[in-house]
Amino acid sequence: MSRPIVRIAGLHFAYPPVVPGGPPVTALRGIDLEVMPGEFLALMGPTGAGKTTLCLALNGLVPHATGGTFRGDVWVAERNTKSHPVAALATEVGLVFQDAESQLFNMTVEDEVAFGPESLGLPVDEIEERLRWALDVVGLTDLRERSPAHLSGGQQRRLAIAAVLAMRPSILVLDEPTAGLDPLGRREVLRVIGELRRQGVTVIMATQDADAVAELADRVLVLAEGRIALGGTPQEVFAQVERLHALGVDVPQMAELSHRLGIHPPCLTVKQAARALTQYAIRSSQYAADELRTAYSVPTANCNRVVFRDVWFRYEAGVQALAGIELELHAGEYVALIGANGSGKTTLAKHVNGLLRPQRGEVSVVGRDVREASTGELARYVGYVFQNPDHQLFAPSVWEEIAFGPRNLGLSQAEVAARVEAALAAFDLTPLADVPPATLGYGQRRLVTLAAVHAMQPQVLILDEPTVGLDRRLTQRLLDWVAERHAAGTTVVFITHDMRLVPRAARCLVMHRGRILLDASTAEAFAQPQFLEQAGIVPPPIVMLSQRLGLPDTPLTVEEFCRAWATTVGA
Repeated sequence: MSRPIVRIAGLHFAYPPVVPGGPPVTALRGIDLEVMPGEFLALMGPTGAGKTTLCLALNGLVPHATGGTFRGDVWVAERNTKSHPVAALATEVGLVFQDAESQLFNMTVEDEVAFGPESLGLPVDEIEERLRWALDVVGLTDLRERSPAHLSGGQQRRLAIAAVLAMRPSILVLDEPTAGLDPLGRREVLRVIGELRRQGVTVIMATQDADAVAELADRVLVLAEGRIALGGTPQEVFAQVERLHALGVDVPQMAELSHRLGIHPPCLTVKQAARALTQYAIRSSQYAADELRTAYSVPTANCNRVVFRDVWFRYEAGVQALAGIELELHAGEYVALIGANGSGKTTLAKHVNGLLRPQRGEVSVVGRDVREASTGELARYVGYVFQNPDHQLFAPSVWEEIAFGPRNLGLSQAEVAARVEAALAAFDLTPLADVPPATLGYGQRRLVTLAAVHAMQPQVLILDEPTVGLDRRLTQRLLDWVAERHAAGTTVVFITHDMRLVPRAARCLVMHRGRILLDASTAEAFAQPQFLEQAGIVPPPIVMLSQRLGLPDTPLTVEEFCRAWATTVGA
């Protein structure tokens, strides 16, 4: 019988205090774990549960690079990480960070991937072979001369994976590898990970992507407050829907559907669900009105908040990001902006708040030509939540971070204080008012960016992949806040690759190669697979199941599906 390739015994870890004299920040509390060679282990849990810390402990970054209090033992391929430096473990453990951008530092894509093998002193021929192979498996072969800084967020994540793969590690540790990827990019990364697993690579993946776990994992561990709260096969774990939701963990749409319809054991794939639904009757009386339906209604609009007229924009690197954009966003609309990585979504959004200016054409925001208004002036009307919260944070304390915008509006000291206190309370940040935002966890940093935008009270709200890296609980909190702003009359533009969130918007814009390929209601957009496929969009599983079963009107949510299926069965 083979021996575990990873063995963890009694692992406790606490980071150093956030502020001088403060308490240590405990991240792991008594982890015991064994991982067998070739196993695919998924780590799930709410934001702050300890998933990233556990990943860092596997290659020795915890505690060698982080400091802190470390008790217990971690053995990787019979090497104890306490007595082996990070460099000595590099050929055994390949780690892809949650923030892929922070892992990239070379001038070109090919330099980034070749750096590791070159550091090992490998022959030139082998370095080139590894380079070609790694770029091919992540789909970046055509971009090998591109600067990593000029890649989209999803492309940067695939590049980070390629750089690790080129080291040919026996253990691949991935921290949120599909976060920020478009649906086809996500599918490609998962295909690569699955193929590596079939080749015998041990995979440990921390993720919020429940559907990816259902597809690939042999075993799932759910962490909560630094402890293992739940474990088992994907089917065993995802059968406990209510417990997972209570922990702040999402489940696959098909598992949620199974839970609602009383199907045991739960289905995890569309194929399983389609087969099971021919064998189960459902109780239509249990389905109430869809709680999201109010968010789908199209507002009555009598003015335009944002107008694009024949807008073109090309980056210095030569990428034509926008090509003749014609678009009107009306007051009070809730719009989903979707498309593949690099399709132009973020570029379009940055024209609304003045971070970019059209090279040709015109953009107006609440009647102001963005070429004649400063970014500061536009901030009075447009709130922008960046994909990476760290691109937005700079102040020495949470209080000062939130106060920065209102101060620049010229508000009185009393009004600034009132807005800051209200924003702190809205996101439960009051106890952290004096803490530097850069020292907070990822989820809390995201809340600070939301609070800062909240304090500005913008008329137009743009959110660029705001749920990346967030657990179910924090995602729901963000979405509730967006719904409140929308109900108050704010125009919302929601950029996302999570197709399960798109049905919250009444209108859907599909971008492809710098153009708007499709502008329709969300239901109409998802009913046109030819356009979605062209734009690199894969509909959510519940939509694919609806289409597979031939249900009318393309149900977009589990609740809608249940009502439509009840009607179909009743008929």
